[in-house]
Amino acid sequence: MDVVKLWEKVKKIMKRKINEGEFELFFENVKAVKIEDNVFTLTCNSKLIKESVEKYKSQMEEIVEIVTDEEIKMNFEVKKQDVMLYKSETHRFPKQAREKAPIHTGLNPKHRLDNFVVGENSRLAYNACLAVVKNPTVYNPLFIFGSSGLGKTHLMQAVGNTILEKDPTKRVYYSTSEEFANEFFKVLNSGRIQHFRDTFRALDVLLLDDIQFFEKVFGRGEGTVEEEFFHTFNKLQELGKQIIMISDKSPKEIKNLSKRLESRFLSGLTVEIQSPGYETRMMILKNMAEAQGIEIDDSILEYISDSLNTNVRELEGTLTNLNARAKLLNEQITLELVQEMLMHNVKREQSKMTAQKVIEMISAHYSVSVADMKSKKRQKKIVETRQTAMYLLKNNDDLDLSLTAIGGLFGGKDHSTVISSIRKIDKKIKEDIVFKKEIDTLNKKIFKV
Repeated sequence: MDVVKLWEKVKKIMKRKINEGEFELFFENVKAVKIEDNVFTLTCNSKLIKESVEKYKSQMEEIVEIVTDEEIKMNFEVKKQDVMLYKSETHRFPKQAREKAPIHTGLNPKHRLDNFVVGENSRLAYNACLAVVKNPTVYNPLFIFGSSGLGKTHLMQAVGNTILEKDPTKRVYYSTSEEFANEFFKVLNSGRIQHFRDTFRALDVLLLDDIQFFEKVFGRGEGTVEEEFFHTFNKLQELGKQIIMISDKSPKEIKNLSKRLESRFLSGLTVEIQSPGYETRMMILKNMAEAQGIEIDDSILEYISDSLNTNVRELEGTLTNLNARAKLLNEQITLELVQEMLMHNVKREQSKMTAQKVIEMISAHYSVSVADMKSKKRQKKIVETRQTAMYLLKNNDDLDLSLTAIGGLFGGKDHSTVISSIRKIDKKIKEDIVFKKEIDTLNKKIFKV
């Protein structure tokens, strides 16, 4: 059979089995070469495409066997010229292209599209990113938002890495909005603002993380970060360059965002990534365990997936901690070990929540705001209320809060400040019987003892 026609039949069937965006991005960049000694050889335009298509190798071999009635193995290779170009022949680009090649991208090479676990919570965002890779500026800007720890940064950086895989001369740059602002202030003070503008406005792809940080620096008029970002954004859009932004909030929820910027943020595609469902959490944990070489039973992964329904970062942290403990203590990862660790985490989170309620109740009792209690203000009433709260928190055995944890609840006070506060209240209780009764009453009211 003609190898090209055979590959077209395989693609036609595979197109019905996988995501449309993934099919167009990866499978359309694979060419049939030959069948020799029952080996069907195909070439891929890049290493990324080879790795992405190879995941479906067994499925495609079954299709080939059905079509040809022969057992044929599939072999994927990367075009030699593409490999050389990417690894060692950048110096052979024309001078203009060499000057355009980026020196530093800010990207983490580990963040790839093929190791991003796609679930119903992230499918729309993932498909949008595939579309951008295939056809830059189809969604421009692309604004992805959602709670912390859901893989937004991974997905955005994966787009940057894939674009560079396809064309190493592209100027792709990843930055957080805080880094953008800090760099702006630095060059503004040094008189190098034009260099800053030339650098950012010459990009092909700008990837900007943590857009919600701009709340702290926007809304201050001309000659500011907002003004500079507005003109950079406009210039890149005018030149047809891709902008991708991610945030914990949707554009409409970001404070101090001017109407002109809000309208520009919303002029492209805005998509939300939500918390992963149970099945997605299971896939994420299995991928993590495999990547880290962790031997763990599926029943344990199921328990973790069922117990943790917040974000990807917490799942990863739990698995990493389990693996570290098992190695350091020479233990096996058992269901009992997982239950013990997760129960400890739950109690710790409950303690934090209860501590906040205690602070709020003491705030209401003494008519001192929580903000003042957490501030550095030294007015007598504020100080005494703060000290009383620290004393009550430390002397409740159920909370089991450390001195450092208590200090953190009050704006990051160090442990010596907490110790001093507790000692002062303790001394006053011993010396003032009226104050002692007040503390006892407050303690019973708050902790129901």
